[in-house]
Parts: sequence; structure tokens; C-alpha cells
Amino acid sequence: MKKNDLAVFKLEKEGFKLELEAHRPPPAIASVLPQHQAVPTASVTGHPAQTHSPTPAAPIEMKMDFKEIVSPMVGTFYRAPSPDSAPYVKEGQEIIEESVVCIIEAMKVMNEIKAEVKGVITEALVENGAAVQFGQPLFRVK
Repeated sequence: MKKNDLAVFKLEKEGFKLELEAHRPPPAIASVLPQHQAVPTASVTGHPAQTHSPTPAAPIEMKMDFKEIVSPMVGTFYRAPSPDSAPYVKEGQEIIEESVVCIIEAMKVMNEIKAEVKGVITEALVENGAAVQFGQPLFRVK
């Protein structure tokens, strides 16, 4: 699983079921001090100096006005039903929950992936023919 960077592997065949899940530490998140909190500084002598408040910075807006269509499985991503066909969806195209947006091939089975959201495709995040992981974002929808 490490060699192929797999997070989850599931196999079901004729009454046999195997599920493997890699336990990885969560990504580190940088802690941020609130803007109003005083930060102590040290003088050249090594003794604590007076505390001061940092200058207020412009607030960072992380406005997420989009949704992501994510991969429900590990496999190979295809934007079209065949190499000669047009892609299922293009940037700027309006979709509904039942719209097929791509195919993911897993264990020689072609799985049609539905949008499950309503909106407009703003970006395709994966190249055609690329390997995808479970939960990996495939498209952004506004």
C-alpha cells in the first residue's frame, strides 16, 4: 500500500471480502495566534522584554463558493466513454445530481461516476488516464 500510495483497498469476490486501510498520521496544521494576543519577545540579555501586540493584518478570506466531486474509489480516471468520444462534461457546463461526469476503471470494471451535486463545472482537476485515490477531488462545481 505504501509503494502505490493507497489509503484504502477493498476486494469482494464470491463470498470473500477483504478490506485494508493504511493508518497515516494526519497532516500537520500550523497554529495561528489570534491577532489581539500579545506576543512576548526576548531582549539581547536573554530576559523577557515588554510584550507588544502585532500589527493587525488584513483578514484572510477563505470563501469556498464551490463544491468538489470526489472519487468514490481507487482507479483510473477517464473523462469520456471512449478515446474517440467527447468528454462527459466540460468547464462551463451545467450539471444536475444525476449527470455522469466521468468513468473510473477499477479492476477492469468501468464505473460511471455521477455528479451528486447541481451546478456548473468550473474546473477538471485530474488528467485523462490518471490514477486517482479514494476521496480525491475530480471536479469543482459552482
